[in-house]
Amino acid sequence: MILLSVLVALVACTSEKPSEEATQANEKTTLYASWRTGQFYYKVSPFGVFLVNRTDTLQEEYIRANRMLTAFKIAWQNDSMYTLRFHKLAENPQGQSLPGGIDSLVKVCTMTNVSDTLYEEKALSNMSGSYIYTTYRRPKQTSTDNAIIWK
Repeated sequence: MILLSVLVALVACTSEKPSEEATQANEKTTLYASWRTGQFYYKVSPFGVFLVNRTDTLQEEYIRANRMLTAFKIAWQNDSMYTLRFHKLAENPQGQSLPGGIDSLVKVCTMTNVSDTLYEEKALSNMSGSYIYTTYRRPKQTSTDNAIIWK
């Protein structure tokens, strides 16, 4: 009888629903993870739209205005922090000059204000003494704007 009581207690303890706090933490982790790879974009004056293709190990950024393509190695520190290291200039059809020291650029980035459609990147690089804020967005899946952005 004692063994039956212990078994019932164990089953009751293990079949509890996750707490609301645990569910929210899991949703937040899933949301952050959804930004680890994929295609995104951001805008920076005066350069315009940057198209981003992010894989597990590489982030490519294509500047639509001048068709320049740069690549950065990406390393995730945790769910919301990553480091970008300049890897190479893959395309530069207009021969644009790059800032001196770009080969050693390292940018430590933190994702803030994260939602399904955007997040704000708070970044500090070894080439700047202040934080840089950039809003990354996901292209709308059903919009004709999507075709214009990725054109």
